[in-house]
Amino acid sequence: MPKLVANDIATMLKKRISSGEWLEDGRMPPERDLAVEFGVARNTVRRAVGFLEDDGTVVRHVGRGTFLTATNPGSIAATVARMEGTSPADMMEIRQLLEPAAAAFAATNASMAELNAVREAHQTACEAEDMPNFEHWDAEFHHRVFACCRNDFLKEIHNLMRTIRNQSPWFEMKKRSFSEERRQTYCDEHQAILDALLHRDPEGANQAMLAHLKTVERNLLGR
Repeated sequence: MPKLVANDIATMLKKRISSGEWLEDGRMPPERDLAVEFGVARNTVRRAVGFLEDDGTVVRHVGRGTFLTATNPGSIAATVARMEGTSPADMMEIRQLLEPAAAAFAATNASMAELNAVREAHQTACEAEDMPNFEHWDAEFHHRVFACCRNDFLKEIHNLMRTIRNQSPWFEMKKRSFSEERRQTYCDEHQAILDALLHRDPEGANQAMLAHLKTVERNLLGR
């Protein structure tokens, strides 16, 4: 087994919790047993379990052990926990289903103030001087398009996707695929989306967003 770090172990433990393991009594094995199972030091497991405690997946009681906070695998919390391991390919498929529709809704429903907020995010991204700043405003552009669609449920689904994409593995993948040429392409494609929104063209906004997401998919996944 390759050397595991606390983040890796936390991810593996969450997947096992989501699959229903330890559900019967709602209690995880002792840290010493998990350390032997994973072949790591006990303090590494303790750190991993600490991550799960920080995000509310488990609670630790001194002298009693570590217990699951959600014992119902069908609960919303358990569903969200399972989604944290979503693959980039699956995420891009869902984005291509939802974001073009959100852009079409935005073209029809957005107020001028909301469209100006989208424009502001676009301009700030294009003026960004480094990759992290660009990524922040790139994400904010998409977030503000969803905010324009006037569908609260769709906005909350996007907020969940955005949370997943803000995890460090996603940022590292985006960092590896980043280049100035690609940034310019993204800015040009965002401009096409913005133009369709400003012209109140739902079909144009849908197609411009889909074309942009296909570019992102090619850059991130090599497709």
